[in-house]
Amino acid sequence: MPKPSHLSVLGVAKEVTPGTAVAAAKWIPFKTLTPKDDVNLIQDTGMRGSVVDTYGMFAGQKGAELDLGGDVFADTIGWPLVSVLPDLTTTGASAPFSHAMSTLNTGDTQPPSQTWTIFDPLGTWQYAGAQFSEVGFKWNADGLFEWSGKAMSWAYTTTTSPTPSFTSTPPVANWNIIVNIGGTPTFVQDGELTIKRNVTAIRGSAGTQNPYRIWTGDISVEGKATLVMETNTQRTNFQSATIQSFDVSYTQGAGASQNGVQLHCSQVAFTEGTPSYGKEYIELPISFTAIANTTDAGTSAGYSPIKATLSNAVTSGTYK
Repeated sequence: MPKPSHLSVLGVAKEVTPGTAVAAAKWIPFKTLTPKDDVNLIQDTGMRGSVVDTYGMFAGQKGAELDLGGDVFADTIGWPLVSVLPDLTTTGASAPFSHAMSTLNTGDTQPPSQTWTIFDPLGTWQYAGAQFSEVGFKWNADGLFEWSGKAMSWAYTTTTSPTPSFTSTPPVANWNIIVNIGGTPTFVQDGELTIKRNVTAIRGSAGTQNPYRIWTGDISVEGKATLVMETNTQRTNFQSATIQSFDVSYTQGAGASQNGVQLHCSQVAFTEGTPSYGKEYIELPISFTAIANTTDAGTSAGYSPIKATLSNAVTSGTYK
């Protein structure tokens, strides 16, 4: 008989050794989750005097890709974010703590390796060595602030059934999202901001089907938003290639329960800014690309196109 998908849960934890699975430290509510297992079969095509092309199939190297997402929680979103922005600085003597994340420009520049665990009615599946290639955010007039991500990992392994527990931090309604463009609060009908990072599985001959390492490279940030065009200001900024800042943020709660997210790009350039006359009012859909700068860099200095800051009750040393 079919197995109910709504009984499935998703967990995550940082690893001590990349590729060595660990038990989930936090369970994350999700809306979308698709693990793609890469088997990479090898064909035997050596000719044997017959008009066929395949004489055998053999197991090749393995891996997996995770496509996942859900509502933004100011504590659990830290795990996907630190995988693309691993320069992490945590401040505060007690909750709420502040976690500032940006591009890591020292050492091997790599984020912490993670194990993502799927616990469903058929078993418990651990995807070790995971690194994110993309973490995106979306907001509009309705619903909750959402995120989505793509990660590459080693092939899954199985383990014993865990006991999940979930965050008490609430998600946030989209109406509470504040957008600032050039430091000015700006009404936005809908928007997206996506952080991307090149990810490569380093493969070779070492007596294992798993990669040597999941390796991450350069970071980029892009986004788009739909504005109500009340003035020509942003259209002019597009035409004149004016560089300005772009912020997406929210804060909720008070005292030790205060939580929030800020995505700050000190420098963005509009790549699109053409008016749309399809409704009873004029809209201005914009697209932008963030420019690496020293202001958004963290303690590792150098340049970063974005700084993400979380406010929550998560203590130092948890994400990384």
